[in-house]
Amino acid sequence: MLYSYLDEVAKRIEKIRTTQIENVKKAAELIAGSLEKEDSVFHVFGCGHSHIAAEELFYRAGGLACVNPILPVELMLHEGALKSSHYERKEDVISLIFDRYDMREGECLIIVSHSGRNGAPVEAAYEAKRRGLKVVAVTSREYKGRTSSRHSSGKFLEDVADVVIDNCGNYGDASLKIEKEGFNTSFAPLSTVLNTVILNMLVAEVVSIMLQRRIVPPVFMSGNVDGAEEHNLKLVERYRKRVKHL
Repeated sequence: MLYSYLDEVAKRIEKIRTTQIENVKKAAELIAGSLEKEDSVFHVFGCGHSHIAAEELFYRAGGLACVNPILPVELMLHEGALKSSHYERKEDVISLIFDRYDMREGECLIIVSHSGRNGAPVEAAYEAKRRGLKVVAVTSREYKGRTSSRHSSGKFLEDVADVVIDNCGNYGDASLKIEKEGFNTSFAPLSTVLNTVILNMLVAEVVSIMLQRRIVPPVFMSGNVDGAEEHNLKLVERYRKRVKHL
């Protein structure tokens, strides 16, 4: 089955390459345009396993220093998986969570949600817009039409975002199935792999756009190569007041 999983990943990544490039470019233009001020950042948010996307972009070798990850413990797994699932469906937690972060008008928020149906990520899009931010959604379009929204508006994340990137993942996330007596559960999820590919495509395109505009991209070096410490500390000092988790 390991080859079957690799085949599924490759197939979905190829679908991203053939169907989502224009959406990635639109999102990258939006983000790059929001980073023209010296201390500007962009923000990344996800619930449950989707929060891994925020961590992937944060303080990353070869990644941008101007990333502010939204990492509320209520919506992460390490202090209670069941609790995170409970709060993921709630709308009223979002404004309180956003109040903990320095999110400014004109900046961008990336929201990652595979299903795009739960209250928290949909409300995050609405709340970001109320605060004057632009919203980029990374989500699967397989859910709308097959299930219902859990937000009071009846909307999915893709209905609210300014730019939507389809991660080309499947309904239910798990990609493989073996029919055996007593076992009929699909397994081997795809969304984390696909989301990570898309987010790093975005970073690559943002860096390229910034260079075209004669802006030096604030990119971290790996801490395990010589000369990195001084380089990275300068970036940390530059963004320390804007990026909460530095």
